[in-house]
Amino acid sequence: MKWIQSPENPLIKEIKKIKETQRRKIFFEGVHLVETSLVSDYVFTEKVFVTEKFIEKQKKFLEILQEKKIPVIIISEKVAKTISDTVTPQGVFAIADFKIKNINDLSNPTFIVIADRIQDPGNIGTIIRAAEAFGAEAVLVTPGTCNPFSNKALRASAGSIFFLPVIKITVKEIEEFVSKYRLNLVITDLKATMSSFNMDFTKPLAIVFGNESKGVSQDLRAIKHTSCKIPHKGKAESLNVAMAATAILYEILRQRFLKSP
Repeated sequence: MKWIQSPENPLIKEIKKIKETQRRKIFFEGVHLVETSLVSDYVFTEKVFVTEKFIEKQKKFLEILQEKKIPVIIISEKVAKTISDTVTPQGVFAIADFKIKNINDLSNPTFIVIADRIQDPGNIGTIIRAAEAFGAEAVLVTPGTCNPFSNKALRASAGSIFFLPVIKITVKEIEEFVSKYRLNLVITDLKATMSSFNMDFTKPLAIVFGNESKGVSQDLRAIKHTSCKIPHKGKAESLNVAMAATAILYEILRQRFLKSP
């Protein structure tokens, strides 16, 4: 195993560059995220970095890495603090690459989530988490959306991002994609007259969740679609977009898989 003790090591400098973009490759930390990445069909874990303290406490975890023949690099506590985004690093980090990056890799989808210009990493991460939990086959991300692969978004997804494709896409590509696979485009809209309870979500669909303050873009609204909203009794005008997505995605699951025959 290779040892790194200096923050000036070329590999540590590479990590810092990856962290700045989190695009072609991603860097993340924590036992849960690293463990999850190891059993994913959608990411290839290239390297894992661990501290000596971590090795002492997690010997079984190290054995798993060795069995999977993943390169393990030991780093000093000083280096760990340099590359970590947390106050108390757990002592395990990884670099990985996503296998699916293009909508052409998707085959005959029937349930797609579209995140349109979502600004908060916590929201996009939570939407990805809900999408994976309730059976979506991919999350498509439009221009103007925050980076779904940022560390905050990765943590908010709780590892769900490693179990379904998350693909950046233009509105034009969405229009072509929806047409190609004959998906019903459904837009969530506070002004919609149709309740999500009354929508038919059993047919192939792509559902759009829009910007926290401005909603779904006019460009997406220009595509043939139907609209729905979540019925609620409270006095608050609306739900947080991640909460709204969770509620509607559960309704889609209920209609498709949990409804009694």
